[in-house]
Amino acid sequence: MTIELLFHQLHKEMTERVFLKNNPVLKQVKEGVPSPQFLAEVIRQYVCFPEEIVNMLKGAAEHFPVSHPIHEELKRNWGQENGSATGGVPHVKILQHNLKRDLLIDADDVRGSAATKKFLSTVLNGMKEDTWFAVGQAYALEASAVPELAIILGPALNTYASLIGKSQPIQKVALVEKGNYALPHIRTEQEAYEMEMSDWFALHIVDFEVGHRDFLREKISTVLLEDADQTEFARGFRAVLDAMDIWWESLSKGK
Repeated sequence: MTIELLFHQLHKEMTERVFLKNNPVLKQVKEGVPSPQFLAEVIRQYVCFPEEIVNMLKGAAEHFPVSHPIHEELKRNWGQENGSATGGVPHVKILQHNLKRDLLIDADDVRGSAATKKFLSTVLNGMKEDTWFAVGQAYALEASAVPELAIILGPALNTYASLIGKSQPIQKVALVEKGNYALPHIRTEQEAYEMEMSDWFALHIVDFEVGHRDFLREKISTVLLEDADQTEFARGFRAVLDAMDIWWESLSKGK
């Protein structure tokens, strides 16, 4: 299989996954089932994921020497996660600040639920497996980030705002990958914490996560040539999507 066909196939499979196509939490939201408290806890549990993303990417990078293009790209990615383009403030810290400021959700020190711990450990342990399995996992994390933010987290936050009688904090245009949202240029810690929630989402959906996905794919494409390696890469990619399906289903049940 050509590498282009492999990526196309995996991305197509991803769009059909339940957590993206018919997310069980959002399904409950549409049916008017969850209480504000329930939805707030789901959002809090979600924040445990970006808190671990740097460790996940580092786990994949450890399979390569520091001068390898895949290691270099993963390092650039976790550097951005840690604030290299946001005034030195990690992305998750800005998100936590915005959640507290705009929606009164305290996600600073969340104790992961059983399902959240299982999801995180599954991915982190997977990074210790075969090299290309780990890279497949890392690519799945980056490839799924844009739809996860645009389709799941953004709408969930806007719905929560409506449930508690607040204005929706995220403009619809900020949730569109190829939209025309005017991206801010963040140079200082103060500017990072002053960002609107729409700014945070647009920066990720239009810029950061797109770059993480596309540049990592570019580096992978130059070296993922053997059939056996492609098989392991696809297995790792699907393993992350399997874990996400299970996690979101569990969250929808309060687990």
